[in-house]
Amino acid sequence: MENKLILGYWAIRGLAQPIRMFLEYLELPYEEKRYTDPQEWFGKDDQTFNSPFTNLPYLKDGNHTVFESDAIYYYLAHKASKVELLGKDAIQQTLVATIRGVITDLKASFLGWTYGNKETAEAKKEDMLKETGEFFRAFNTTLERSTWLTGDTITYVDFVLWEYIDEFLVLAPEVITSKPKLVEFHNRISEFPQIKKYLENPNYIKRPFNSPPYAVFF
Repeated sequence: MENKLILGYWAIRGLAQPIRMFLEYLELPYEEKRYTDPQEWFGKDDQTFNSPFTNLPYLKDGNHTVFESDAIYYYLAHKASKVELLGKDAIQQTLVATIRGVITDLKASFLGWTYGNKETAEAKKEDMLKETGEFFRAFNTTLERSTWLTGDTITYVDFVLWEYIDEFLVLAPEVITSKPKLVEFHNRISEFPQIKKYLENPNYIKRPFNSPPYAVFF
C-alpha cells in the first residue's frame, strides 16, 4: 500500500496554500500536520529530520521528505506523472522560471509590508498597493495573450499566483477587480471540479492568510 503524503506547515494559508491547491488539483491523497504552537516545531519536530535544510513547509512521502516550496511542486508533478505542469518544453519551463521569479518579487513587496512595522503599516499601505499593483497589471497583460501565465497549458505557477489574487481580493479588492483577466483566471482555477469541491470543504483554510501574532494583515 502506497504511503499517504503528509504536508507539514503552520495552521495558516501562507506558503502552503498553493501546495494544498496543487495537491487537490492532482488528486493525490494527503494528510496535513498543522502547527499551531512554535514549540511543537522548533526544537522538537524540526529535529526529527536528517537534513541540513529542514524547514516549513515540508512534504513527507514514506521515508523521503522534501523541503522548500518549489522542490515540493517538482516532486508532486513527478509523483503524479504530470511533469508537463513544470513546463512541457524548454521554452515553457523558462517562462515558468520567469513567472516564478516575478511572483517572488511580488511576494517580497507584499510580505515586507505584511510583516513590517505595525505602527507605520497604514501609512505605507498605499505605496505597497501601488507597487504590487504593477505586478498584477503585468500578469493581467500576460493573461490577455494566453489562457495561463505561460501559455495554453496550466503549470504550477498558476496556483501560486491564484493565492495572491485571492488574498488581495480580501485586502484590496479593487487591485484585482480592475483587471478583468485576473478575475477570469481566478475563477477558472476555482471552477475546476476538484478545486471547487476543496474550496467548499471545511478543511479549507479561509483565514488566516498570514501569522496573526506577527502580521499586519491576516
